[in-house]
Amino acid sequence: MTNWQEAKLAREAELCFASLAMVTDYDCWKEDEAAVEVEDILRVLHENAELARRSVAAVVGALPSQRTCGCGSALANAIITAPDKISAEARRRLAPIVGKYFEEKP
Repeated sequence: MTNWQEAKLAREAELCFASLAMVTDYDCWKEDEAAVEVEDILRVLHENAELARRSVAAVVGALPSQRTCGCGSALANAIITAPDKISAEARRRLAPIVGKYFEEKP
């Protein structure tokens, strides 16, 4: 499985994005070992859940208080529709994501 859709949506929402992937078993491609039992998968899944909790806590604790990346302005040049052609309804619907780009500039 991939995070392609999530990464794309995060970029469109101007969110920073990172992915943490953890494996529960490898038997789908290993032909020289016995099939993995459900109990084994569940055990590793629970271990991974705890590891994920610790990892996220460590990452959140290390994040800077202010973003310095370009994620927060990823759509700055993405809206090519003339401002006067964007309906009030469209502006209302899109305001949570791109409302800052609809504001008049001095």
